[in-house]
Amino acid sequence: MIDESSLRPLPPPYEIYEFEPQKPVTFDIISWEIGTMEIQPRYTPAAGRKKIIAVRLHVTPESKPYFPHYWDITPSRLVYQLAGILSQGVPEGYLLKITRDIPGPKAHFSAEWVPKV
Repeated sequence: MIDESSLRPLPPPYEIYEFEPQKPVTFDIISWEIGTMEIQPRYTPAAGRKKIIAVRLHVTPESKPYFPHYWDITPSRLVYQLAGILSQGVPEGYLLKITRDIPGPKAHFSAEWVPKV
């Protein structure tokens, strides 16, 4: 479990990655951090802004050539999964591969380390 009270806010700008169903994506991670951000939910806009936990993946300039060189990962199921995986360290020579199964808020994700080719 992640203790939200101990997390600091991630500074803007936010670069929220939008995962497409059944389209795996890889990230060449330099470092990562976990924190909070305030967003306007797409599925319940009338509810107003809400505070969420996000994982910020700092990636190589080659994998994301435009500034800032990071992606913010916000789906809560994936955030908790990544916190566990990334806390073990980022293995040298590997990319993080993430796949989303379905569209919408009930999506599940798979995350695994794959060798750089």
